[in-house]
Amino acid sequence: MKKLLAIALIGLIGVGGVLAIPNDKIIIGFNNGSTTVDFLRQVGESMERAADKAGVKLIVAESNFDVEKILPNVDNMLLQGAQIIVDFNVNAQVGGSLVDYCGAKGVKVIGIDVMYTGAKGDQAWFFGANNPMAGEVAGRGLAKAIKAKWASKVDYLLLFYNSENGDLVKKRLSGMYDGIKAAGGITLDAKNVQYIDMGGGGSDTTMAANQKMTDWLTAHPTLHRIAVGTVNTETGQGVFSAVQAANRDKDVLLATNNNGMQTLAAFAQGDNCWLGGTAYYPTQYGDYIIPLAIDIINGKKPAKIQTMKHEFLTRAEIQKIKDENK
Repeated sequence: MKKLLAIALIGLIGVGGVLAIPNDKIIIGFNNGSTTVDFLRQVGESMERAADKAGVKLIVAESNFDVEKILPNVDNMLLQGAQIIVDFNVNAQVGGSLVDYCGAKGVKVIGIDVMYTGAKGDQAWFFGANNPMAGEVAGRGLAKAIKAKWASKVDYLLLFYNSENGDLVKKRLSGMYDGIKAAGGITLDAKNVQYIDMGGGGSDTTMAANQKMTDWLTAHPTLHRIAVGTVNTETGQGVFSAVQAANRDKDVLLATNNNGMQTLAAFAQGDNCWLGGTAYYPTQYGDYIIPLAIDIINGKKPAKIQTMKHEFLTRAEIQKIKDENK
């Protein structure tokens, strides 16, 4: 009997001799930005599926990208016993405050797709895109089309980003430039690479991108080889709508980070400037984040930065995009 008890205890002992918490006693708080955004909705659904599979309790809140709701949401989850907070509000500044606030209460934080750093330099765990790699993959996709359609010539590269997301996410866009350069054979002077900031990363990004792209096209009526990279598909939708409204489809090649329903809607309109995007597989996020949260709660020390693998998907891989957006 004593031997059996010893074996059972060994199975429960975690790192450093700490008794592991059974999964049915683990509570994870998940603070989502807005389920009106397909990507965030898909991540949320994957979190719920993975939590059910692991047998842990998942408390879910939603801020609708209202910064005034983020902290109260976290407070409410902590009052319900959350042992770790997973945040997907893609706001680096507020995320840094969460690291400090939760840290003072002995609670760890995982930030999704944005790096959260507290005022004293403490960092949350990060899970999400390998931003430089994702951008480079998209840049190589753009380069392939530039070579095929424009004989390796390009007038401008426009890179749409949200400063609110922080510097790490911006690397998706600088990575696109790197990818084009790495592909070789394309001359693109740095002075013809323009970063366009939409400010916030919330639900207004489509309208902001639409207006800024409309203004840019109006100011440059004689340019006919304009490559565009965007931080996400919502931004891509805004750019695409502006291009179509201006009747400038033949002047533009567009690549996005991620592929969503917006991608499929553009493809359904026939051959046009929307090439495709780097795959992020949001429906798989929970499969990685829930085990990561369990490890952290149990005192393990997983790597602070954990990322997805990426590939560029076009019309030729449309079934993969459809499968990801069911």
